[in-house]
Amino acid sequence: MNGSMTRRRFAELSSAAAGFAVASIQSPAPAPQDDQLKSEFLLHLVIETGPAHAIGSAGLTRVVVPVAGGTFEGPKLKGTIVGPSGDWIVGRPDGSSLLDVRLLLLTDDGENVYMSWRGINSTPAGGAQYARIVPFFETGAPKYLWLNDIVSVGVYRPTPGKVAYRVYQIL
Repeated sequence: MNGSMTRRRFAELSSAAAGFAVASIQSPAPAPQDDQLKSEFLLHLVIETGPAHAIGSAGLTRVVVPVAGGTFEGPKLKGTIVGPSGDWIVGRPDGSSLLDVRLLLLTDDGENVYMSWRGINSTPAGGAQYARIVPFFETGAPKYLWLNDIVSVGVYRPTPGKVAYRVYQIL
């Protein structure tokens, strides 16, 4: 033969592959011993905002809120929030809002970290404001490269005149 596959050989290989696939389905890999979701406190974030800018849009409410400053502090990093930073909010017909935040963090040792998140904000009738965020980080600073590879979740914390979150790294 000149290197081409015969129908018989193709059928043999296909049959073997199918058998392997069925065996894999019937014998799943053992579950990890510890598959519980765990977290660790990463930082407390306090944001100072500027005046909101409403943007007319058909059917939705769009608002851009500049971030005027703020602070962040945790066991492994701390510093200030600097510009340009802001929140691009989409208000939905049900009263909830989609958050799209982009911040520039300046650590106390002079390193830049870009932090962005998407999140949900809502206030049920008669209830307290509820907001959850999923932040991601980007940096080239060697000391903080570990931030590039983490998943985190933030929980809104009522703070008079400011926006605050406690952020947790998911382990």
